[in-house]
Amino acid sequence: MTRRPVLSDHLRPELRILFVGINPGLRSASLGHHYAGPSNRFWKLIYEANLVPEPLTYRDDARLPEWGLGLTNVVARATAGMESLTPRDYTTGRLVLMRKIRRYRPRVVALLGLTLYPILFPLEGKRAERRPGLQTVTLYESNIVLLPNPSGRNASYPYHSMLDAFRTLTPWGTTALTHLP
Repeated sequence: MTRRPVLSDHLRPELRILFVGINPGLRSASLGHHYAGPSNRFWKLIYEANLVPEPLTYRDDARLPEWGLGLTNVVARATAGMESLTPRDYTTGRLVLMRKIRRYRPRVVALLGLTLYPILFPLEGKRAERRPGLQTVTLYESNIVLLPNPSGRNASYPYHSMLDAFRTLTPWGTTALTHLP
């Protein structure tokens, strides 16, 4: 079995927004950068939602903490698709993510994928269909914003709807600010 590289998190204490993906894709893992798929819309969305002051690409992922933004995944293991992930992957990943949230204390945890909600909130997640936007629950005082997955695999999700969802992060955005120390 070939061991794939693990993507580095990009974190710092007291982030404004921590973006949480499901797990890295194979291309992202091989290039060593988050959201590196050619059809992934993450970088365009964060710019057009005014969360960063300049257009960025996957090669700029390590710069996000300059603007109080962080990147991590629930599951560190890269796969061709989330279908390859196991319940154990999610259970372990959930515990690791909770430790990161408690340690770094982001103001907002932005979940990149509607399927993440029931993974992180198993009791809440079964009660109702989740919609993108600010949720009523928190994690260690961090607000939870649910966003559609920007992956090209989610291409059927209209871009303008995805951008509207990303714009719910505007109150915590950073473009009006200069780089953080």
